Amino acid sequence: MAVEGVSLRGILEECRDGRDGGAFNEVVVMLESTAASAEVWMDFDDLRFTPDGRVVTLMVPGGTHMHLDMSKIREAEFVHTTNDQGLPSYQLWMRDGEGNPAMRVYLRKSDDDVTNPPRHEFFMSLLEKYPGPIALPADAYGAAEGHP
Repeated sequence: MAVEGVSLRGILEECRDGRDGGAFNEVVVMLESTAASAEVWMDFDDLRFTPDGRVVTLMVPGGTHMHLDMSKIREAEFVHTTNDQGLPSYQLWMRDGEGNPAMRVYLRKSDDDVTNPPRHEFFMSLLEKYPGPIALPADAYGAAEGHP
């Protein structure tokens, strides 16, 4: 069942804000190309959107940051799997118009064990709300040009 009227900004804000004590919080953000990948450990609490809403900057204390041009993302998907250590893996994938991964957000196991059950419940509620790939409209930001 497709979810209509969903924006990537809304999804990111929902992940950041959470509910009932569960939110993304401690994450690993992965950027990937055909030749390289990079992983950044961060708290998912400082998301900054440009005034036109096209670009989100994910901030890490100390100055590291990543930009995501949301106008280039055509699909988002919540993925729940088991990792190679037999532990649950909670992921948000964002793909470009060709279906290539642009950015992935993985929930890390929290250093504060008491927060892990609410985070699990929150993620599972997102998976129930968005049970498959979420198509994102191509015209949400108008004619986007250049790199963020």
